[in-house]
Amino acid sequence: MRNPTHCVIDTLESRRLMSASPDFHGPGGPHIPPLPANATALDQANYAAVTAELAIVQGDQSTVEADSAAVQAAIQAALTTTPVTTAQATLTAAIAKANGDRTTVQTDQTAVHNDKQALETAEQAALSDASVTAAQAALVAAEATAKPLVQADLSAIQAVYVADEPAIDTAQHQLWVDIRSGAVSTVIAADQAAVTAAENKLSTDLTAPTAKLTSDEAPVQTAEAAVQTAINADPGVVAAQAALTAAQGALTAANSLLTTDYAAIGTAEGAVQTAINADPGVTAAKAALTTAQGDLTAANMQFQMDLSTYVADLKAGI
Repeated sequence: MRNPTHCVIDTLESRRLMSASPDFHGPGGPHIPPLPANATALDQANYAAVTAELAIVQGDQSTVEADSAAVQAAIQAALTTTPVTTAQATLTAAIAKANGDRTTVQTDQTAVHNDKQALETAEQAALSDASVTAAQAALVAAEATAKPLVQADLSAIQAVYVADEPAIDTAQHQLWVDIRSGAVSTVIAADQAAVTAAENKLSTDLTAPTAKLTSDEAPVQTAEAAVQTAINADPGVVAAQAALTAAQGALTAANSLLTTDYAAIGTAEGAVQTAINADPGVTAAKAALTTAQGDLTAANMQFQMDLSTYVADLKAGI
């Protein structure tokens, strides 16, 4: 579960904004070429301008750093104000509720797992019940009766394929030959009609043996269903299935509640952040930082322009 003060870190934009500003204090800062011995009046004026602008940039950099620290201090101070502590208390309560509901979900998951195992055990026990054994005996008898009938049906179906598929293959081959040879459309149409007729004959000839196969398999399917019905009617299975259904329902409800809890945490986190941002001290500190950053950006642009002019004039020997 998330820390209730984690969202406070998101307000420290000053770190990100500071990282976008060049360092004019360290050894990696900008280098201003020194004036040559034979510097002209223009060189001297340009040098003075760029040196003065660098001082402004460095001053603005210091201001930004100070204002960034002020923003952080204001945020820390805001954490003790009533609006923020109230919002944090709501967040803490939401997290605690989610933790409790998550424990319930875990408990319900264990219950579902155990109830599934109990159902399997009950089903195995039901196999020795008289009604189940009777249904199983009826199934064995149905399978024994159906076996030769089904085998005969499958043989009849196979015989239809053996008898009818050659005509389909011949008709399709003739169609392919005529297409390759560029036969006229009437010939192609006749070939296509022959293919369709052969395929229709196969479908028609399969109707009776397929229907008989379905009829001969039906008693087995009915007997299989009767076995399952007998198992499901066993009192132990009925009770185990009811327990599993109830456990699954409880798990579904607990998961739904946990989803709602997570949404409440997100809302509470947003409320904490809003309370911090609305603190007068934070608002004022951020405004000052924004102004200082704007000044620094403008001063840096001016410095770069002045530096470029100074260097270009030096190279040109003006």
